[in-house]
Amino acid sequence: MPSLKTYWLQNECRAVNASVPKLPKAPALDNATCMHASKLHVQRTCGFYLGCLQLRLFPSSTPKERGAGKQNISTHTLPKTMLLTFAFLFTLIGASALPSEGSPALPAGCYKPLPKGQLTGGVSTIHIKSGGKKRTFLLSIPPGYHSDTPAAAVLSYHGGGRCAEDQLKLDQLTNPEFNSAAIVIYPQGIDVRRVISSCCSIRYEGNADKHKETWQGVPGATTDDIRFTSDILDHVQDQYCIDPARISATGKSDGGGFCNLLACDPGLSSRIAAFAPVSGAFYIDSRPCRPKTVKFPCHPSRADVPFLEFHGGKDTVVSYQGGSRKKECLPAIPHFIRQWASLDGLETDNTTTHVSQNTVLYTFGQGSKAGLVEHVYDSAIGHDWPSTVPNIDNKKHGHHVASFNATPMILDFFAKHPLSLGESRERRVEASKTLVSSGAEEEKLYRQRVLKRVMSYI
Repeated sequence: MPSLKTYWLQNECRAVNASVPKLPKAPALDNATCMHASKLHVQRTCGFYLGCLQLRLFPSSTPKERGAGKQNISTHTLPKTMLLTFAFLFTLIGASALPSEGSPALPAGCYKPLPKGQLTGGVSTIHIKSGGKKRTFLLSIPPGYHSDTPAAAVLSYHGGGRCAEDQLKLDQLTNPEFNSAAIVIYPQGIDVRRVISSCCSIRYEGNADKHKETWQGVPGATTDDIRFTSDILDHVQDQYCIDPARISATGKSDGGGFCNLLACDPGLSSRIAAFAPVSGAFYIDSRPCRPKTVKFPCHPSRADVPFLEFHGGKDTVVSYQGGSRKKECLPAIPHFIRQWASLDGLETDNTTTHVSQNTVLYTFGQGSKAGLVEHVYDSAIGHDWPSTVPNIDNKKHGHHVASFNATPMILDFFAKHPLSLGESRERRVEASKTLVSSGAEEEKLYRQRVLKRVMSYI
């Protein structure tokens, strides 16, 4: 068990006592306890997302020293739209007596040592069997991982014709500047018509241009990647301390399209909290192809699936306006996003925020469901993972860097949308109700918050 230090947490909504584990020292901080951490470190490493404006931490347990006039109080301004995560609820519920080793209160993978050869801050190749086939995935263990503290996990799926290593370099989810606390999983796709001798060393059988299907859902692909994903989650949740409420998925192109399949799957939509495809190829078996009206089959196990999609107006691979591709139909992205809003029980009207001259954020939902479905459109970029620095997408001829970074937006979206688990859902809903104003003032404040949040990604 880690050493504990008791803090008095106070904010404009409520005041509570909580025992917070002392965090390891981070290179960028003199003292990486929750009291001295930066706002970002509090949000991502300490693991609480309070539905209030401020969090104040008092390093004391005596009422006198907790007074409002006490000096050296660390105050952190938190986005008002953030809700309580499962991790923070666990801290509150277990404040008086944190679980000891072996306690059933923690996930099955907690308190287990890392497998031989694996280190925090490192990336390992994991081999498993799924559907009778040998499958692999890369696993990145963050520097801040501890076997007694449930961590968030992100599944990230590569694009067609690429591999897990490519996706790791592209999405920057292992970059400590963006993520120092979440485990990242990079599944490796396969196709029965080609042989993969090793990741990124691909020998095609026949015409390479015709054999780039990598994930279930792409026309011609036959591998059961839904089962593969389920098997991955079974494996990692058994071996590592993972918070079951904070498992999310992202992906690029074909991998983004597969994220949509996961979100629509009755089983995995109940295990994966939120989804954020980038330049997603959302193939629909529908002829003739009518991009602005075609409906995609979707049967999630819940009616509140968080969904964020990024797309470029100059995407010539997966057109923003949709159309026929590989003998199937790609929906027009605005129509596709409105379908997701409807699936989640939201109005198809949205809040529009101009991020830059070329970039617009469309946000769906109101009140406690505000931002449940979001879409980022950049008219100036192509089939790229949006980044303000060069990557393997935007370095291609005719492409260029974006005016914003998608990666921190994705992590922020995931952080705001943990999976509802039993009592946790009711508590989060009650907490979110305190954030809702009414009428024009609510909309004005919400627009201001969204704009402030989005501008931080530029």
